[in-house]
Amino acid sequence: MESKKSVVSSFDVDHLTLREGLYLRSVYTINEQLAVHSWDLRFCAPMDHAPLDSGVVHTIEHLMAYYLRLDEHIGGSIVSLCPMGCKTGFYLSTMNDVTAEQIRAALAGAYKKAFPLKSKEDIVGLNEVQCGNPGLFAVKSTNEAMAAYLRKLYTREEAECEGIGSIYNSEL
Repeated sequence: MESKKSVVSSFDVDHLTLREGLYLRSVYTINEQLAVHSWDLRFCAPMDHAPLDSGVVHTIEHLMAYYLRLDEHIGGSIVSLCPMGCKTGFYLSTMNDVTAEQIRAALAGAYKKAFPLKSKEDIVGLNEVQCGNPGLFAVKSTNEAMAAYLRKLYTREEAECEGIGSIYNSEL
């Protein structure tokens, strides 16, 4: 029996074979003019690992939503950054001609600006005025999760060249 395509692109992916990484999930065309690219920033493979802790998801959402928008190459193309409901990563929606390599470089740039976190004061927008739940955050485990994710995207040598070689330090 032929399976019917879902209106939700992530439902068409076999989550039993999905791996960690960065990849283009889908391209949506709006009004036959505007192309919105939906990227997976998959921190952990579904089923294989425990999902990201809620504090980690919230902290990364704050930091990446802010620092990725400051990137000179992709910042102006970002539509949204949203956590995956399964807590295995994030969806990044972009317009224009953004590439996976530009996103990878922007993630490294964000890491250089924001990490390692030392306290909750390092988390942009984590206050009662700008956030609906400023008590939900994680410092140490967010440092570990971001470093682990970037190790999926960068070899040790590439990380050194990008100035993020600390992702390979065991003291994070």
